[in-house]
Amino acid sequence: MKNQQTNNKKRHIIITTTAVALLGAGGLWAATQAHSDQQATHTSSYQTKMQKPKASKGSQAKKEKGKNTVNDIIDQALGDSNTSTSSEDQAFKSATNSVLDSNPIAAIAKTLDTPAAKASLAAATAAVEPPKALNDNSDDTASVKPLTNDTTETSQTDQGKTNDDGKTPIPVNPIEPVDPDKPVNPITPVNPDNPDNPVNPVDPVNPVQPEQNTAPVLNVPEDQTVSLSHNGTFDVLNGITASDKEDGDLTKAIKVTGNVDLSKEGTYTLTYSVTDSAGQTTSAKRVITVANDLPVISANDQTVEVGTSFDPMANVTASDVQDGDLTKDVKVTGNVDTTKLGTSQLTYSVSDHDGGQTTKTINITVYAKDASFSGLDALTVQQGSTPDLRKGVSVSDPYSATPSDFTVTTCDTKTPGQKSVTYSYVDKWGHVTTQDRVINVIAEKPVFKGLQDQTIKLGDHFDPMAGVSATSTNGPVTISYEGEVNTQKAGRYTLIYTATDQNGQQTQQTIVVTVE
Repeated sequence: MKNQQTNNKKRHIIITTTAVALLGAGGLWAATQAHSDQQATHTSSYQTKMQKPKASKGSQAKKEKGKNTVNDIIDQALGDSNTSTSSEDQAFKSATNSVLDSNPIAAIAKTLDTPAAKASLAAATAAVEPPKALNDNSDDTASVKPLTNDTTETSQTDQGKTNDDGKTPIPVNPIEPVDPDKPVNPITPVNPDNPDNPVNPVDPVNPVQPEQNTAPVLNVPEDQTVSLSHNGTFDVLNGITASDKEDGDLTKAIKVTGNVDLSKEGTYTLTYSVTDSAGQTTSAKRVITVANDLPVISANDQTVEVGTSFDPMANVTASDVQDGDLTKDVKVTGNVDTTKLGTSQLTYSVSDHDGGQTTKTINITVYAKDASFSGLDALTVQQGSTPDLRKGVSVSDPYSATPSDFTVTTCDTKTPGQKSVTYSYVDKWGHVTTQDRVINVIAEKPVFKGLQDQTIKLGDHFDPMAGVSATSTNGPVTISYEGEVNTQKAGRYTLIYTATDQNGQQTQQTIVVTVE
């Protein structure tokens, strides 16, 4: 039990004295607080036992060993005691060593009350400013409350946890020394309405960024193709504008690199640039193509009447944008013979003064007027007959007073119906005139025999087909009738007979039968 008391006593003294050596006045205050928390975890009886003046031989050896350890720590903090010339440091070290043989709390308090300790504390305070909360006075001198040996009961949570057997307390982690080069974390402000909920610091407002200068804007038309001109000029700034948000209209400040020669075919590149007052430059390129316009030939397909004269340049013209009228320079290749019917081709070509050439080919057709027929009205003929299709027909030739004979195709009259024949005439140029004529072929209708009005007596027998027949040149004939005769009743009765041949031609005849 004595060994445990001695060890506890050593631990408290080592923590306190080490804090004094390493941290100065501020560290001493923190160590004193830590010791007060540790001391509060012990019972009053334990406090009494700690104050007993005597110790066992083993305990005394451990004290001496602890003393040497503390001396090493103090020497590291204050410097080697053999070479130090500070009487205050030596007195503080001597007083600290005596703590191992006495009550640690009382010894520390007594030590702090000595002139040497006060001098060391004052020197440490000058180097390290203690927390404002330690200042009891309005001046900068820290007032440290001495440690006491009060035996106020606290919970085991405040004392620090013990090991599994509950005998030896786990030592509290020593307070780390203050690193002057390490920045101190800012204190979070406390919400006065709710101390447990600190006020979040207000995010700093982003500074307003200065508005950046905008580059000028160039309005440049699209690439362009212009006509070759020997006398004209090209305005490179036509339709080009520039503007700037800060400077406004900068059209007059536009610079152009390159030129356009309208008298020479080719591709020309123009570079436009403009710079605003802030030195920002915008540039753009544009391609101008100078092209020679080819001549245009106006010539269309033509028809020429046979036997007439023909001028190949009639209604033909040529023009050029640069050279104007070039009709007189047109050349024609090909030949047209107006004595022959048919189609010929003529090719026209022309070149301008800049070497541009155009060609065009047209068709020339030589034709002859048609002859005219008369007497070709529609003709009706009997089936099986051989009509004279030339009878009453004549032809007129525009190129001959005595036209030659015409021809006509045959007509098949074996079957009735509408037929067509073609009349043809060939003039001296070999031109053929044709015209069609309509031929209506009809058959003879069937002829009835034995049909006539009759008078019979009331009650006599009457056969409507008795003695009735029909004949046709087209073959057999079918006979039918409509109506009836009542021989039991006096009166006049009408019967209608129809005869149909094999070609569909019909003949109808009506008779009256009187019953008296």
